Amino acid sequence: MKTFAALIRRYVLATAAIVLLVGGLLVGQIFYVGFKSNAVDATGYRVGTLADALKQTETGLQWGREHTPAEWMQGYAWAMVLDDNGNVIWQQDLPQKLNHRYTASEVAVFSHWYLADYPVQCWAADYGLFVVAEPVGTCWKYNIDMKQKMIIMLAKSIQPTMVELLLVVLGCCLFFSWRGSKSLQTVTAGLDTLAQGGTVSLPAAGFAGELAQKLNETSEQLRRRNEIIARRDTARTEWIAGVSHDIRTPLALILGWAEQLQRDATLPAAARQKAGGICTQCEKIRSLIEDLNLTSKLQYGAQPLRRRPTQAGPFLRRVVAAFCENPLAARCTLDCSITPAVETAILHADAALLTRALENVLQNAVRHNAGSITLAFHADADETTLHLTIQDDGTGYPQSVLAVLNGEPEGENAPHILGLHVVEQIINAHGGSVQFVNRDPHGAKAMMQLPLAKDENEK
Repeated sequence: MKTFAALIRRYVLATAAIVLLVGGLLVGQIFYVGFKSNAVDATGYRVGTLADALKQTETGLQWGREHTPAEWMQGYAWAMVLDDNGNVIWQQDLPQKLNHRYTASEVAVFSHWYLADYPVQCWAADYGLFVVAEPVGTCWKYNIDMKQKMIIMLAKSIQPTMVELLLVVLGCCLFFSWRGSKSLQTVTAGLDTLAQGGTVSLPAAGFAGELAQKLNETSEQLRRRNEIIARRDTARTEWIAGVSHDIRTPLALILGWAEQLQRDATLPAAARQKAGGICTQCEKIRSLIEDLNLTSKLQYGAQPLRRRPTQAGPFLRRVVAAFCENPLAARCTLDCSITPAVETAILHADAALLTRALENVLQNAVRHNAGSITLAFHADADETTLHLTIQDDGTGYPQSVLAVLNGEPEGENAPHILGLHVVEQIINAHGGSVQFVNRDPHGAKAMMQLPLAKDENEK
């Protein structure tokens, strides 16, 4: 609506300015033409000036000596002077076809501007009636008789007419603004759809038809590009999944053989120790393969979220219990704290994926710290959010790891944070957030927030 109002305001103001400008120009033109119409020519004299320049002398009427007769008559065809009886007592270039005596009625007729097709002007002087004529064809041969009342009416009608014209123009402006606004609203909705990743097919007609057509073309290009990207991502995900599957089989064989060697009492202790190291490294490789496969699926939307209503308290206790059975748990002391508010809290979550995220955080704390550490698992909840904190008293996250986790560009020597990256992806997929920080004076802390189900009985 703001766009519509702004559009209307611009149209109205522009239209008003144009109408006022045009009206001002028309009025100015009328005054200009009226002023110029009183002059015969840029170099000619007015009829009153000519009549005054004609002087009575002993030999008769003569032009003033300031100019020659030709100069006085510049722009005129001829001139004459009539006495009270209508006789021509003086003339300048008077055509032979014209009479030299006129009755009172003839004088009355040609004084109304025309004598034998010559436009004439008359001026009453002491010596008689001065008549001067312009060349034939210099004026329209039409007489206009306009009463004073009519002039007054025309003057009074100018302002209402201008107001009516302005109202009509503004009405047209509002109508076309409304139509244009509807077209722009359609285009705006199309832009919103494109921004959300959808496709549009707008009618390419009307005020914004060209713009709508460009949006349709852009939508089609984006659709084709998205199809290409989707096929590429699918191929990449399938390739990673295939490679992961191909690696699991020989890795399982190596792990099985290493475990047999580790349990073989006939072997020297050093050999069994090396076999145990092989088992440990195989487990790391298997975990990396699983993380790689999972992060690829999460990134490209190939991993479905099987979300179910899950009671937070029992779920978190199962995760902690499973971790305690892991051989890694022998290297740490675990302090678990779950508040009563968590017991009744309901998560709408994929339990398997969420378990994987929490296990990654717990195992990461043990694997990347030498010696024994203390782990603290704390869970609390308010009306809308489950707050999870996992912290240790180890060496903390390297600054290079924190830099990557905080979104800084990964360089050539970027650290391996695949496990923590998977944690971020899983938590974000559930609509939550996670933050990794270092404790003071030492240790690492992972703080996770997960939204709770709006209805605890949600199915």
